[in-house]
Amino acid sequence: FKCTQAAWPYMRKQNYGRIIMTSSNSGIYGNFGQANYSAAKMGLVGLANTVAIEGQKNNIHCNVIIPTAASRMTEDILPDILFNELKPHLIAPVVVYLCHESCKDNGSYIESAAGWATKLNIVRGKGCVLRTSIDQTNTTPEYVQSVWAKITDMTDAKHLDTIGQASGSLLEVLEKLKEGKFGEYEDTFKFSNKDLILYALGIGASVKNENDLKFLYENHPEFSAIPSYFVLPGLMLCMTTDIVGSALPSGKAHLSNILHGEQYLEICDDIPTSGTLTTIGKVFDVMDKGSGALVVTNTDTYDESGRLLVKNQSSTFIVGAGNFGGKKTPIKGVIPIVNPPNRSPDATCHYKTSEDQAALYRLSGDLNPLHIDPDFAALGGFKTPILHGLCSLGFSVRAVLAQYANNNASLFKAVKLRFSAPVIPGQTLKIDMWKEGKRVLFTTTVVETGTKAIIGGYVDLKDIAAKL
Repeated sequence: FKCTQAAWPYMRKQNYGRIIMTSSNSGIYGNFGQANYSAAKMGLVGLANTVAIEGQKNNIHCNVIIPTAASRMTEDILPDILFNELKPHLIAPVVVYLCHESCKDNGSYIESAAGWATKLNIVRGKGCVLRTSIDQTNTTPEYVQSVWAKITDMTDAKHLDTIGQASGSLLEVLEKLKEGKFGEYEDTFKFSNKDLILYALGIGASVKNENDLKFLYENHPEFSAIPSYFVLPGLMLCMTTDIVGSALPSGKAHLSNILHGEQYLEICDDIPTSGTLTTIGKVFDVMDKGSGALVVTNTDTYDESGRLLVKNQSSTFIVGAGNFGGKKTPIKGVIPIVNPPNRSPDATCHYKTSEDQAALYRLSGDLNPLHIDPDFAALGGFKTPILHGLCSLGFSVRAVLAQYANNNASLFKAVKLRFSAPVIPGQTLKIDMWKEGKRVLFTTTVVETGTKAIIGGYVDLKDIAAKL
């Protein structure tokens, strides 16, 4: 600092100067037993940054050399093969060039050793926003913990040249917060043919039914995914982030208090049998139902090329989170259920679930202990673990595909339903269906109790195919 301060007036007067500050790997990377030395050497980097900015208008450049050379300090530490090659004269040409008028670098860090040199950069990750709007005045350590992987993800890291760029990117964040463009959540979903097969087994597909083989055997000429599999990307985003909890005044929702209310799934393009998908989700609506809160989330899922594959809309009921003074009715865009016509069903299908159905289905990703742990189920007010609502959805979609699409998954367009009562693994599902054009309305009932487990359901098909 003192040396630079002394030379500065002369350099400024002649409108030219080259300053080289010598840092160290101990400052850049740290080193055991060198706390004071490391702090001083890293401090030089900060000093050089500001000197480079101050001197730029007067053609005064300041750069940092980070040398590694043999010395008495390292003689007994480094192996001979390395020590003997760390000759100072191999670094000197790099320093000489940094001093030359033809060198246009300013504010650079150059590491050099053993006849090798490179430029170092400080980079910054993409980061993660810790609040959803400009009106949210605080966040929590628990939320920071939940998004820590995103905070520390350096996949899209980039170098910023100036503090102005750093401030500018922060202003962009604030502008988006003002416009309500945050509150979006992102999740990556990877799957293979094995995952599709496991899901098909989880919703009752069986080799006993030859028409199910296309969903169970990867080498089948018509191997395909049962379309309802693609509720999972949106579900996993909701389970691995705090998107639902963020919509509540308390900022959190306990698993034992969460019930799946309604589900909508739309297939927007041809669906693959393997790949890595990206899902973007956002809270769409929040309603105060008194005994609980109803949170509606929208999630869009894209393939690696950015093609929109799937849309999901989920309604989640959080027991005990109501009475916060919120509205009671949904906004426009919340997709409604549709009741069946007042006539006998056009078709009926029965499926017997296994006592292990929930244990098998959960392997597709929904690991909520409500569906397997008796103690946890009791916390939710159930005498025994219940079947996943989305498992019952899968059985229902299978019934419609078998009856009206000849098991052709490509004819599936969308499904919507409301979960109205739990199903216990081992119970029998009766799916009543009514065909209205290319829309098949359905109700799913537990045979043993006569209780309707799914109401207001419908599947939209691209076309009707006769059952063979």
